Amino acid sequence: MDTNEIMSLLRKNLKESRLKHTLGVRDTAVELARHYGCDIEKAEKAGLLHDFCKNLSTEESDFLVKKYDIGSEYLGNTALAHSKTASKVLEYEYGVNDREILDAIECHTVGKPGMKMLEKILYVSDAIEPGRDYPGVDEIRKLAFEDINKACIRVLDQSIRYVLSKGERMDNKSAAWKIAEVIDSKKGQDIVLIDISKTSGFADYFVITHAPSDRLMKTIADEVEDKLAELGIFLKHSEGKNGTGWILMDFGDIIVNVFSKEQRERYNLEKLWGDGEITYFEGTE
Repeated sequence: MDTNEIMSLLRKNLKESRLKHTLGVRDTAVELARHYGCDIEKAEKAGLLHDFCKNLSTEESDFLVKKYDIGSEYLGNTALAHSKTASKVLEYEYGVNDREILDAIECHTVGKPGMKMLEKILYVSDAIEPGRDYPGVDEIRKLAFEDINKACIRVLDQSIRYVLSKGERMDNKSAAWKIAEVIDSKKGQDIVLIDISKTSGFADYFVITHAPSDRLMKTIADEVEDKLAELGIFLKHSEGKNGTGWILMDFGDIIVNVFSKEQRERYNLEKLWGDGEITYFEGTE
């Protein structure tokens, strides 16, 4: 595939926020490849394709994990599986046959022993692209152009610290409140939280909002998915992203409903689940 074909595929398969990250990784990988004398075209393609499967649903990811016998430990975790599934899908379904590119994509999430230069470049680029903002990232950016091996170690150390800092999973009430804050930041309207833990066997909280356009509904849903993934809470299932006026997002113990105003009035979940404890989110300002 040439660059134009790749970009066309990415626009169809990635959310806007993920595409922005991808372009940042590409630019950083090209810079590092030029600096270290690595193949620039391969770095560009690896950067563009590294998150090809990142926006799959859990069901889609699990299907590929099983299809390509990637390993049961990757089931139910798209964030961990996406590098492995992307490598397989690109090779067997899109005809990418450059082993260096495929290997770099396959290990870009957690790295591996004995990484080659392109693998190191993609691994580091994913962590330091311009959109990344975390304590120490500027230092790693500087180190990346001084010693790529030391930069890899620092990225690995940062990843371990991040995982350890998560500790116990955020409780459902706090997570529901965080979702409400994210929705509010994207101009969702009339945000309601309903504690259904005492009346339901399938979830603890509903979070409900509406938006004036399909585009804003999708923006809200994408932002909720991204922010919760950062907290280690991953989307299990979603429905209704094709202009239906209702996007349902299942995070397990929390169900997020993003409506159009008309569909919200039609389904009236607040009344249907009125025996739950209802909280009206007033915003953070």
